[in-house]
Amino acid sequence: MKLQVSRRAVGQLYRIADFIHRHDPTAALNVQRTIRDAFQLLADFPDAGRIVRPNIRRFVVPRLPDLIYYTVNTTEDAVVIVTVRHAARRRLT
Repeated sequence: MKLQVSRRAVGQLYRIADFIHRHDPTAALNVQRTIRDAFQLLADFPDAGRIVRPNIRRFVVPRLPDLIYYTVNTTEDAVVIVTVRHAARRRLT
């Protein structure tokens, strides 16, 4: 499937990396890479996440306390990343 990332999700990804970069620049790059790898994983396996609302799925990023919220658009054959959030934040359920 194709991968589409919303502006909101891109912004969240940069905010996460920026926050971590203040303390450890190398870790920030690794976190950003891990989240992007998870995006690609969802494009390859769109049913990997758990359904939390109609048309919204949640995927826990491996080895990180972050959640990816996404939809699967079957008409465009695409996974659409809606947002990325830290697991300690209030959930979007």
